Amino acid sequence: MTPAIGARLALLAAALPLVVGVVAVRPAGAQPAPAGYDSYSLSALASGVRTNGVVGASGGLATLDTGSASVRARLDSSPSAAVLSVPYEPGTLFRTAAGQVNAGAGSVVLDVPDAEAQFPGSQTSGELTTVPPAQGGPVSSRGGSATAAASAVSAAGEATGESLTVQGAFETGASTSEVSLEANGPEGRTVSTARTTVSRVLVAGVLELRDVVATAAITATGDTHVPVASLVIGRALVAGQTVELSEQGVTAAGTPLVPGQSIKDATAAANSVLVAAGVTVRTLGGVREADARSATADTGGVAVTVTTATGPGGVGGDELAVLVGGVVLTAVDAPRVPAVVLPPRAPLPTAPAALPPVSTPPDSASTFVPGNPGIPGIPGTPAIPGPAVPVEAAAPVVAAPPTAAPASFVVAGRRLSASVVLAAFGGWQFLSLGTATLYAVVDRRRRATLGLLA
Repeated sequence: MTPAIGARLALLAAALPLVVGVVAVRPAGAQPAPAGYDSYSLSALASGVRTNGVVGASGGLATLDTGSASVRARLDSSPSAAVLSVPYEPGTLFRTAAGQVNAGAGSVVLDVPDAEAQFPGSQTSGELTTVPPAQGGPVSSRGGSATAAASAVSAAGEATGESLTVQGAFETGASTSEVSLEANGPEGRTVSTARTTVSRVLVAGVLELRDVVATAAITATGDTHVPVASLVIGRALVAGQTVELSEQGVTAAGTPLVPGQSIKDATAAANSVLVAAGVTVRTLGGVREADARSATADTGGVAVTVTTATGPGGVGGDELAVLVGGVVLTAVDAPRVPAVVLPPRAPLPTAPAALPPVSTPPDSASTFVPGNPGIPGIPGTPAIPGPAVPVEAAAPVVAAPPTAAPASFVVAGRRLSASVVLAAFGGWQFLSLGTATLYAVVDRRRRATLGLLA
């Protein structure tokens, strides 16, 4: 064995206790983080058609923020859930008027047909089977249904509408919206889905949309959030010409209506028709965003604006925005935090601790020895008059503090005293260092012997 190999073996022997300590000793606080969500919040909005603006087709301006087949839902870890399914949203104007009428009558005279559910509460489900035809100003609707259900871990709703018409602006066919929110907090999982379909929309008599389908979903599992959003337009036409819609606007597709025209000519003709009717149309880009704690899924939709000049007698004057096929989902959550385990506290005493009895030293009398004036203690001298001086009592004896228990260590689940640990450490040091030294001495003597023989 060469000296280099011996030195390496000694170094390995010296490092072995450190390796054993690293393997055997583990921190007590190294606990895996518990699964599940400490809190979460989900929300959903799905609507076949939504409007915003003012129209004057009825001979005067009317504010519109209406919609068809609208479902709003939320779910959080309170636990709390709420669902509102409306076949037709009449808008703020109608709701304000209905509130004033109901307040004046002292009872519900005008109401918005809907299905509503809340948790916690007594109304955890609602159902609306049929909606009678209704008309208010330029807005009219016909047919519809709605359902809603809410619990501690789910919220779901569905709404359908047969038709919605704003006189002189647009009309829609059947539309349906569905929403479902589910959560499992202990397992750390939430699922949100929503879908809306619109069979037909005709705007200003020139733009027609058919079979618009918007779908969105968010699946969250632990730190992984997956949003999905899609918008599909079955067919779009401008004055009978098939077109494709994008964020940039309208582009002709298929065969031009006028023989001999190119796609470029057909696109220009379609846009001219829209401009003449005061209509602009484009798709809104969807949003799919996610991180470890949240996600958003937004389908965007088909955005249509109608702007017309005011005609004689106040007819016209439309400034209306229509969104077809809009679904928005959001999800936010927070993971559970590991519980902090504190060391046990010593119980508080239920009764005051008994104190040791206090010993009172006996009264001591002063003793005077006759002596010379001013020199006490010398025989034959008279005592100095004055008060008696007591003899000081002996100082109390203070007991030595108790000797602390020897330190101990826990290694691989066993408690060892400090002396055993120090003895083991000394043994390892002797083996690691003494072996190398002994080997060097033996090797030197071997070399010396070989030198003498030579």
